[in-house]
Amino acid sequence: MLCRLLGLVPHPRSLSTTHVAPPTVKIGLHNISHVPGSVKQVKRLGRGGSSGHGGTSGRGHKGQKARSGNGKPRRGFEGGQTPFHQLFPKRGFTNIFKKHYQVLNLDRLQHWIRTGRIDPTQVITMKVLKDSRCVTCIKDGVKLLSQGHEHFDTKVTIEVSKASRGAMASIERAGGKVTNVFHNRLAMRALLLPHKFAVLPKFAKPNHPKELAWYSDVENRGYLAPADAKPTTIVIEPKSLTDTP
Repeated sequence: MLCRLLGLVPHPRSLSTTHVAPPTVKIGLHNISHVPGSVKQVKRLGRGGSSGHGGTSGRGHKGQKARSGNGKPRRGFEGGQTPFHQLFPKRGFTNIFKKHYQVLNLDRLQHWIRTGRIDPTQVITMKVLKDSRCVTCIKDGVKLLSQGHEHFDTKVTIEVSKASRGAMASIERAGGKVTNVFHNRLAMRALLLPHKFAVLPKFAKPNHPKELAWYSDVENRGYLAPADAKPTTIVIEPKSLTDTP
């Protein structure tokens, strides 16, 4: 409507669309209107039967949708009957202290070393493993297992969160060294993404007494074990070298 009053819309029979005719009507507040369909009238309820919305005011007769203050039902509400999630008993619980480790086997580590993706002369940390795509998603740490131990023959120094006894025996047999290091969430983020910190935080020790004792044991190759303690050589039968996560 406003465009036609201003003369901005050319005549359909006109061959030229570059010419804009000046407005023929003076524009004012008295002749400006909304675009048809853009503004709707408010539904006036409770104003008698002649309004078209009298009586029940468009809500019908009784029922849940006819009541005042009726909002959206809560999640799981089934109209008053026993909800489905309450029909059956529950068993067990979810351990909030459970650790989710990314599994790394020796055969994959050996393949990455042979293809030149990992330098065995340097200390292999979890950041090196992630940057080389040897492991992808690290949440609570990396656990080293001994699958493919018969192909592992490289001397390496590696630091992971946990390592099985079969994996530790295979690496030490090749002349390498394994160190199990604890990282909480902040320490793990600082290790994997150091560019996110202006000042790197100090790494905390384990809070749980069992974890503190495990990382302090030299037989577990823990990083908190005394420096002068000498671990015993792990002797495992060949049939028991293969581990499961």
